[in-house]
Amino acid sequence: MDNLVASNIRQRPTRTLLSVAGVALGVVLIVLNTGLVEGMLNDRIKRERGVGAEIRFGRSGAMLSPSSSNPVDVRYADRLMKIEGVGQVSPVGYYIQSGNSGLGMEIVEGVEFESYSAITGAKVVEGNAPKTDQEVMIDEFKALHNKLKVGSDIQVFGETKKVSGIYSPQVGSRIKMPLSALQNALSAEGKCFEILVKVKDPEKQDDVRQRILDELPGNEILLTRDLGVGVGREIPGIKGFVRAVLVLSVIVSALVILLAMYTTITERTREIGILKSLGASKGFIIGVIEKEALTISLIGVLVGLIISMIAAWALERATTLQLEFTWSWILRAGLIGLGAGALGALYPAIRAANKDAVQALSYE
Repeated sequence: MDNLVASNIRQRPTRTLLSVAGVALGVVLIVLNTGLVEGMLNDRIKRERGVGAEIRFGRSGAMLSPSSSNPVDVRYADRLMKIEGVGQVSPVGYYIQSGNSGLGMEIVEGVEFESYSAITGAKVVEGNAPKTDQEVMIDEFKALHNKLKVGSDIQVFGETKKVSGIYSPQVGSRIKMPLSALQNALSAEGKCFEILVKVKDPEKQDDVRQRILDELPGNEILLTRDLGVGVGREIPGIKGFVRAVLVLSVIVSALVILLAMYTTITERTREIGILKSLGASKGFIIGVIEKEALTISLIGVLVGLIISMIAAWALERATTLQLEFTWSWILRAGLIGLGAGALGALYPAIRAANKDAVQALSYE
């Protein structure tokens, strides 16, 4: 059987390559997209947890953007400072825009740098903090990957602004501008997305959180240590997107294998007749066809994984996107590729096994 499978694959190299490409495409879709999702979420969690604030005060679903209907009034900062156990507060605004490379998205953060620096420890390592609405500050990672320096131009809100400084460490978003400038740009004066709260004693952050809830009810108070639990839910449709990618990958791989195997079976009608006349059972014929489909699928899975790794390397070098691959998703991608191949070949295999030997031998 093995020699028969290998011979069938060698005799039709073009169709084999197309089938391999179809399976590889499905694997690439799964690995790259889930890698982007995992990398994006985990990178955001890592940088947000590094901010240093134990508590985040805001309103459920709020976002400082033109469509926001529930932002936070920055005057809450003064009220928070009066609550026992609160050491420092800093209001922060966010704006989401497409990445400068044209891929993905990035967050522009509006901060009051003095209070923000006191909480996060962020320091200007080159240049200075932005002083006007036309200046922004970036972290070292973005400066390195986008080849930017102090004085470089950068697109924010669709406008060209100047990089006034580079800061470290990498905390929060990679682009920062004065909160007042962000408010002016979004016509949201006196508003912010959330207020970072640094407590005097981190061991008592649960008690401080409860005091804030008691003093300022009706607001969302999130502990930074719990950020990873809810961050995936904050991005609309993220789970649906992953499911859609999985379904699309199965459909693409299965259809490619089905079409390839169906055409191949038609071309091999006489060969199938010869096998049946020699006593080959239905199970044997189905096994040969399924084994061929699985061999092609396995090659497609390996090719897809190699392409995914190369593409991920290129994306990380060309952009600030972070990809993170896990063995669980790599294994799923492999199993889906093999499963889709086996599923796609099932109908052609059954059709071939049910052919009448006499009619097959007389097929022209």
